[in-house]
Formats: sequence, structure tokens, C-alpha cells
Amino acid sequence: MLSTLAFLLAHPPWASILDQREPESPPADGPGAFLYREGSIHDFRLELSEEAIHALGRDEPDVHALLTYEGATWDVGLKLKGSSTYQSLDGKPSLKIDLEEWVPDQAILGVRRLTLNSMVFDPTMLREHAAYRLYDASGVPAPRHGWARVWINGELYGLYGVVETLDEQWLRRRFPGDGEGNLYDSHYTYADLTGGGVASFELKEGKPVEPYADLRELVRALDSDDILTVLNTRFDRDAVLGMWAVELVIPTWDGYSRNTNNYLLYHATVSDRWYFIPWGQDTAFRGGGSLYAGVRGRMVAACLNHTGCKAALDARIGEVLATWEEIDLVGYAGTAWSYIATDCEEDPRRTLGCDPEDLLGALEERPGQAAGDL
Repeated sequence: MLSTLAFLLAHPPWASILDQREPESPPADGPGAFLYREGSIHDFRLELSEEAIHALGRDEPDVHALLTYEGATWDVGLKLKGSSTYQSLDGKPSLKIDLEEWVPDQAILGVRRLTLNSMVFDPTMLREHAAYRLYDASGVPAPRHGWARVWINGELYGLYGVVETLDEQWLRRRFPGDGEGNLYDSHYTYADLTGGGVASFELKEGKPVEPYADLRELVRALDSDDILTVLNTRFDRDAVLGMWAVELVIPTWDGYSRNTNNYLLYHATVSDRWYFIPWGQDTAFRGGGSLYAGVRGRMVAACLNHTGCKAALDARIGEVLATWEEIDLVGYAGTAWSYIATDCEEDPRRTLGCDPEDLLGALEERPGQAAGDL
């Protein structure tokens, strides 16, 4: 296989012989919906040449790979991802797959990019799944989540989380009519909305005339106006308070509120409103403690020190707790575990034991703890 693969990848014009049939018609609810259907675990098989394997590394460009799914094969761009979770192919690396890297407009049922998280720090392999479910149900723009088994050069690498890539496709789906704005990633830990913090963001999507000008203007507004005025005039207040409320309730210790990390900012330029977008939720539902313990994000800290803003945030937390019960988050996670349990236990590259109780116990106990703080 690899000798043929090496020839194909060394001669891009031959990519036309690859079987690029799509397995079925796209669903009515938009590109990618098939990836996140409850109860589904997909099978992705990747083949890499020796040259591609040697070229892989942290922050290295995409390499050629062949991706096979449901009997169809694509020539794709592949790179390793992660910071604290980064691992090489000798371990269990998280992966980014770009179907358009070498072939314009190539897609799997409309999906152009795949983000596959290794979940090496999550013994339940459920945390992100449950967290994004709660964000979405609480009215917070968030990615969808599913699972896949991944093989690389015929070797099973185990169960992966499939997280909806936050790109132009996601923006257009989540912000219909206003999805052409500017998406900024908190590229470094401790990226916050301060004068010096702007340099810690990376423009991921959008084509502003002057990149980062809108972000600097937002910082100036925070410097001159009170937090509630900024929330009311610059942000989608309900969505942003919902984002913070979920972070505080879960709790996650590595998000914006407590660590100014694992989030993106989106400026919807038609409505001229900003949004916080959650990302990297593998630390969700770990530990308990006070709702407001350890807050360091500039905007959340300012909100807690403003009577009107704190009252609004408290009310939003109450709504999140009610949503937690309405969607039966405990039952939701338990059902999800029932269909990933075998794959978790048989994952040959996991470094932690499979323990759903590590999450299910927190899901049962945390609402009461959080409500007590209100």
C-alpha cells in the first residue's frame, strides 16, 4: 500500500484516480450533521507515506494523506494539533484534516475540515460531549461533537472525539446572514481583552480591511465604559452571559473565566455584536468549589464587581441550572457512555482507565453545589 501511496503523493496530478465518491446525500440539517448523530461512531482510516510521517511535527505544515471513509477515499492535508495534549504518532496525537488543502472544494458530504481530539486526558471520553451539549442547549454558540475510530497505516489508534471545526462553514451555519465576520482565536494561554492582550489573538476567519482594529476598539470600550454598558452595546449579552454561566457552573478551570484560555471571539459584523465561543472542554466537570472561585478573565471579574451585571449573571446561572435538568444531562451522558464504553476500553493508546463515574458523579452533584452559591 505504501509504495503505491508514495507514488500517488509524489505525483499530485494522479489524484484524479482516487475514489472520491460521497457515501450518501447530505442531510437536510446542514453539512456535517451526520458526524454528530447520537449513537454514531465513525471509522476514519488514514494512510501516510514515510516522507509524510517524517514531516509531521508541532506547528509543521500539512502533509499529504489518504483518508478513507465509507468506502470513499480522498487526498487530504493532515497535521498534528494540541498544546498540553500534543503527542507524536508514537503516542495518540490529536489531528486536523483539511480536505481542501490539495483539492479545491473537496468535501465529505459538504464537510471541508475535520478536528479529531485524542481525549488522552479524559478517562470518561465524555467531557467535551456533555459540555458542548449544555452550551448549545443554553443558547451559547458552540461546536457539535461526536466520535470516531481512527486507523493510521492500518494500526488502530483508538477512539477520538470529532469536534466541529470552527471555520467559515461553522460560522455560516451558526450565524445565518452574519457569518462573514471576524473570528479570533485566543492563540496563547492568558489571552485577554487588554491592550497588551490583543497580540495574543490570531485572526482565523474573516477579511477585515485592518485586522485586529475591531478587537482594539473593543478593548478601548472596556477601558472607558462600565462592563454592563459594554455588554449591552457591543455583545450579544444573553449569549455571552450564558457562556460565562456554563463555564462557572460546569466548572471548567481552563476556560476564559478562570484561565483566559480555550475560547474564541467572533465579531458578527452585520449586527456589530461580539460573541465568546467555547473550545477545548476536556477539563469540564472536574472538581467543584465556589461558583466564582479563581475568576481571572477581565470581563467576568468586572461583571462580578458590578451590581447590575452580577445580578444578570446570577440569573443566567439559574437558567443554565434549569437547562441542565431539562435536558437531563446525567441521562444524556449515561446514554452516550453506553455506546462508547467498548471502544474506550479497547482503545490501545489510551493512557488513563475508562471511568464514566468520574463524570457522572459530578453531573449529579454539581447542580446542587452551584445552586447553593446563588
